[in-house]
Amino acid sequence: MSVMVGVIDYGAGNLGNARRAVDELGLAQRLVRDPADVPAEGPILLPGVGNYGAAAETLAASGVREVIRAAFTAGRRIVGICLGLQLLFRESDEAPGVPGIGVLDGRVRKLDSGGRPLPHLGWCPVGASRTPLYFAHSYVVEPADPSIVTATAEWGESFPAIVHRGPVTGFQFHPERSGDPGLEVLARSLRGQDLRV
Repeated sequence: MSVMVGVIDYGAGNLGNARRAVDELGLAQRLVRDPADVPAEGPILLPGVGNYGAAAETLAASGVREVIRAAFTAGRRIVGICLGLQLLFRESDEAPGVPGIGVLDGRVRKLDSGGRPLPHLGWCPVGASRTPLYFAHSYVVEPADPSIVTATAEWGESFPAIVHRGPVTGFQFHPERSGDPGLEVLARSLRGQDLRV
């Protein structure tokens, strides 16, 4: 039976690219705008380009935030991309006082680029393999438990590029814009496979 990916739609700028990537992987998908749209099983994909506060408020107002929290509690795979990763954390300096989904403990803060341009745009080596992957961000996650960081990248400072805890995986880069290596890592995350980069 084919895997059904629930793709969360909260107005993210990269939604179309993320959906095309899921299609390219040969996986069935369902667009999720409210709780009734969430597939009964299978992974949940949270794409993201945009503002943390606006996105978090949209997810809360639609009721989808609580569905994602329940999916996490039930052990379902959840994959976050860029802002989607950041939304999995409790709070962000980009939108003080606006709660995120909060399935990962920690916060989101501005990247200390050491004087390099922000947003950080373009290809950057990731992890031990130094695989170049595509980034577009000004903020980074700061997990309360650093052991959930499984790969880093560097732009002025070293920052988490991949985090993994239980059923949750998050990418600060955009696998859907990173060619074959990106598609490979996205496929492995959606299928619950090993994620070494």
